[in-house]
Amino acid sequence: MLFTLHLAAVGLAALALWLTRHELAETAATRLDWALPAALAVVVAAILLGVSPGKRIAFWVVTVGTGLALGGVAGLLLGTLHHLERDTGHDLLRIRRTWDGAAAAGLLLLLASTRFVTTDLLGRHSAGFGVLGALAALLAAYLSARLVTVKVAARWRAAYANMARGEKRNPN
Repeated sequence: MLFTLHLAAVGLAALALWLTRHELAETAATRLDWALPAALAVVVAAILLGVSPGKRIAFWVVTVGTGLALGGVAGLLLGTLHHLERDTGHDLLRIRRTWDGAAAAGLLLLLASTRFVTTDLLGRHSAGFGVLGALAALLAAYLSARLVTVKVAARWRAAYANMARGEKRNPN
């Protein structure tokens, strides 16, 4: 059962990383395109927390709070410093190239892969502190808070642009 859960966590984390490609390519994306990486990160974090032998709830609450705070700040910075474009008719949002979302999803993939390799392939037992699960929760909270604050900032600060889904930003 743990093997399947760990493998699912790796697959979902890889999918979350792949779904952040619109941020790297500067293409217009729908609300679902923006929300899926954060939602998948929450599922991966829940899996890693659920299979964690060390149930340190206070530690997990602190890491989730830290992730929410950092993600909120990152979302505000992205919303104010980066050029946001929004098409209200097609419900699309486009942002200049950002790396933080892909980096957080990549770290999540690294954490899930580490749990899979060490536990299932190498047969090593966890030290019982719940650090991998807590870090995954931090990253999931970061991506979720970042999503919410970027969407809120886009309501007030985004310039209107007529675009189609997947359309790249005009460099001029």
